[in-house]
Amino acid sequence: MENLNRITIGGNEYPVKIDLNVLETIQDGYGTINGFERDLLGIRMLKDAEGNQLYEDDGSPRIEITEPSIRAIKLALPAMINEGLAIEADETGSRFVPIGEEQVFRMGGADYETLAGMIHKEFKKCFDTKK
Repeated sequence: MENLNRITIGGNEYPVKIDLNVLETIQDGYGTINGFERDLLGIRMLKDAEGNQLYEDDGSPRIEITEPSIRAIKLALPAMINEGLAIEADETGSRFVPIGEEQVFRMGGADYETLAGMIHKEFKKCFDTKK
């Protein structure tokens, strides 16, 4: 049985999982996994007037930190909740009942910065390697 993390939104607790299924959804909707992570963290790459990346003296890209992307949150959160619900349904032999995007976001209970942090925490887990 998989040990799923859980998040609470609007007083409701949900299992969450970011795996290849969710990463595919993110990649399809965002283009790149790295671009999604940058937007989720509010990292913006600075470019010159011609659109070329600007660099620091040490050669690292110049960035600015902004607010998390609502688009990134709206793409990932329902997908990772539904993946958790699907896994839980498989393991318990119950029927999988997906939750809609509107239902997730109408519940409220967490600001977008908190949601971005919760998503990123789960996102990082899918890249951890077991030692």
